[in-house]
Amino acid sequence: MFKKIMLAVIILPGILFYARESFGLVMGPARFEVSLPPGEIAEGDYYVQNDTNESAHIVVEPENWFKEAYDYGKLDIKDWVEFDAYEFDLKPKEIKKLRLRIKVPTDVKGELVAQIFFTSTVLREDGQPVEGIKARVGGVLYVAIKGTEIINAEIRNIAVSKELNEGKEIIKIEVNVKNKGNVHIRPEGLVTIEDKAGGKLIELALTSGQPVLPAQEIGHYALWDKPELKAGKYKVSAAISYGKELNMEKTAVLEKVFEVDKDGKVIVK
Repeated sequence: MFKKIMLAVIILPGILFYARESFGLVMGPARFEVSLPPGEIAEGDYYVQNDTNESAHIVVEPENWFKEAYDYGKLDIKDWVEFDAYEFDLKPKEIKKLRLRIKVPTDVKGELVAQIFFTSTVLREDGQPVEGIKARVGGVLYVAIKGTEIINAEIRNIAVSKELNEGKEIIKIEVNVKNKGNVHIRPEGLVTIEDKAGGKLIELALTSGQPVLPAQEIGHYALWDKPELKAGKYKVSAAISYGKELNMEKTAVLEKVFEVDKDGKVIVK
């Protein structure tokens, strides 16, 4: 069974949106996330642009990625990722479309991740490469194995501290998220601080976008730049959502009590 993968890439003359650039080499998409069943063969498109005034030679170099988090065993990158071309030349400002083929193994669970590197070498007028003048840029390909995904995470801890930022005192809230599943997640969430009577003082968005790989724990942050905390007890709550990329959205919450003493020191219980 073949499936055409639709990628979120828009092309206008001389421009690639949702792309990455390195010294005149532009590629897109920068991140591609898809869920496919075991045994599926799917196709999609990548785009590469030589955004310089010199001709360039491009080499495509896909690699199995995040090997510390995923067990690829004997699975080589060529066993599941193929391109219709691995080397080609681009004229100045020229854009080339590459066909990607994903062959999902039948004996893999969870997720496969590849980094798709594009290396560019500037060419002289005679077509020979200019030594030492190269650019390399890459995008990440995530393929969740449909029906085998485990989406599970928890908030392990909340830390509250006072810090100085450009000479001004701020409150920093760190929320540690642990990925207990077998696919990456991108948690999004909020932290709320309430006084001892339950009155909401502030609600802040946590930093988001960074992937949390299986078995990995990453701190997400929120900053309160104009804190108004008198001596007393307070409650901090964190709520995150994750898994929506796979249409399997879940939530996790955690609450903690902290205290501000008469000297303004923050003490987390």
